[in-house]
Amino acid sequence: MVDFAGLRVHIIGLGSLGTGQACARVLAARGARVEISDCKPKTELAEQLAALARLPITFHLGERAYEDIEKAELVIPSPGVPLDIPALQKARANGILVVSEIEVAYWISLCPIIAVTGTKGKTTTTTLIGRLMRAGGQPVLVGGNIGAPLVEQAHLAGPRHLLVAEVSSFQLEAIRDFRPRVAVFLNFFADHLDRHPHLRGYWEAKAKLFLNQEEEDYAILNFDDSALRAFAGRLKSRVVSFALQGPAQAEIGDGFLRLGGEPVCSLEKVRLRGSHNLYNVLAALAAVQAAGISLQSAEEVLSRFRGLENRLEEVAVIDGITFINDSQATIPQAAEMALEAMDAPTVLIAGGRPKVSDFSSLAETIARKAKALILIGEAAGAISSAARQAGVSSIYEAPDLPEAVRAAFSLARRGEIVLLSPACASFDMFANMAHRGEVFRQAVRDLETSVENGTLGPLPCGSEKEKAR
Repeated sequence: MVDFAGLRVHIIGLGSLGTGQACARVLAARGARVEISDCKPKTELAEQLAALARLPITFHLGERAYEDIEKAELVIPSPGVPLDIPALQKARANGILVVSEIEVAYWISLCPIIAVTGTKGKTTTTTLIGRLMRAGGQPVLVGGNIGAPLVEQAHLAGPRHLLVAEVSSFQLEAIRDFRPRVAVFLNFFADHLDRHPHLRGYWEAKAKLFLNQEEEDYAILNFDDSALRAFAGRLKSRVVSFALQGPAQAEIGDGFLRLGGEPVCSLEKVRLRGSHNLYNVLAALAAVQAAGISLQSAEEVLSRFRGLENRLEEVAVIDGITFINDSQATIPQAAEMALEAMDAPTVLIAGGRPKVSDFSSLAETIARKAKALILIGEAAGAISSAARQAGVSSIYEAPDLPEAVRAAFSLARRGEIVLLSPACASFDMFANMAHRGEVFRQAVRDLETSVENGTLGPLPCGSEKEKAR
């Protein structure tokens, strides 16, 4: 346990995720002398500053950001702050410890931590672990990259709690002692190469999740991922495997989700769409069992859990057409998984700011699984070119997402699906992927109102007469 009383702490970033604010509140309450830097001017931070107004905090904003950072004893950058900025280089050169918010959460936590990482599926798995634990009678708090800063949850947790955390590569980059009792690694795909200089750097950041584990700890690994299967032999902790395609300690057999060969839940009870979500479910079950929590209520939990916003979220059914929001699909592999999960002809809406240059694999999946493709954003040309080479002929471009929704409605028929699964980042048109998901939901709501009121008007890819047949 670190004694923060009188410690001079410099926090960097007052961003929308709230980790900077949370660190400031928690550490000020523990007696630290808190200073905060943010490159934005005071006028752009009114809401954040108001939330901290009554606390004894010194602010360095705009051009004064990072002032006196060399006088700090501890520096905590928010996850969105790259670790190679000059201010952090200066701090480290002066022998100042630079750590992430999840490291501070570990220092103050009175209870064990269950941590989940991976390129995709983290939020769903983390949420599900929390629900399974509560159903098993375990007091639990859930936080981290999922939306509630982990440091705040750790501040609230008592010795009888378990703390379940979604952790990203950005958070893991700057840990020192962080040691989860149970660590889950779901999968690994190319991502965040705008932050990490190369794929190896991204992998090394993720792998830090296991850096401090000991023999009594658990590592839950996806053995269908060859990199993770190979990684298992390098760990001190007890490895628990999960897989769909090969034998594992958590697997599917004879219509049941099984742990150690024993049935836990009937497969038909699982309400989440897609094989990728079965990986998430198996990982969650393995993590809960490793933590020593009863899974007696697991089938009931899984039969009620239909997923989260922006993750294969069913938004509405209009004229028999199902609209699904998968805005979290920011890389091609995630969009491929979403398409594979669809059980009816699908009109795919994709595009945005590309994270990769190669869309060939996605294009092949589109050719097999989608009846039409509607593109938006900066990547429209690259995805269209790859799709045409793969033999996709029904390709359309829309100027914005609401128009793409109307175009998709004109192309889909009763019993079919309209799927937003962009395969790209959102920042060319939206604040973030959650904003993109909300714009999609609103566009679908507007469409539904127009259909109900008979005010639909001409559709981009078809006529009202064609739609009404």
